[in-house]
Amino acid sequence: MPARMTLSPAPAPALAPAPARAGNGFWFRLLLTGGGLGPGKIALMRAVIAEGSVSGAARALRMSHARSVKLVAQINALAPTPLIDTRTGGQAGGGALVTSLGLAVLDAYAAVDRDVRAAAEQPLAALATLLEAASEPSQKR
Repeated sequence: MPARMTLSPAPAPALAPAPARAGNGFWFRLLLTGGGLGPGKIALMRAVIAEGSVSGAARALRMSHARSVKLVAQINALAPTPLIDTRTGGQAGGGALVTSLGLAVLDAYAAVDRDVRAAAEQPLAALATLLEAASEPSQKR
């Protein structure tokens, strides 16, 4: 079954990608056979890369540790092998890393994101113009 894409309202700021510029925009998530993949899970994967652990990533995103663990499980359920490899803590410390497959998924998602945004730029601008014109006070005749 091919992936489906849904357009949804923007999520909480900590999970949404930073907008390129102020104004109109959108975000999307992919509905894949193994589950959904959108800006929140992508942000978590990027934060794991930056922080080196799931708990550090959760703190960076201002997300509960329990939520981040749940999302890591959902991310890893997308593929037959993990996208995020975790090590439990202990004296040597735990940690997490995004696997090579996870890095490839991040690259593929970025390509889809870039292409969708490019394709939507003109229709979104036309929609914004239409709505702005409709919100202007009408002149009496």
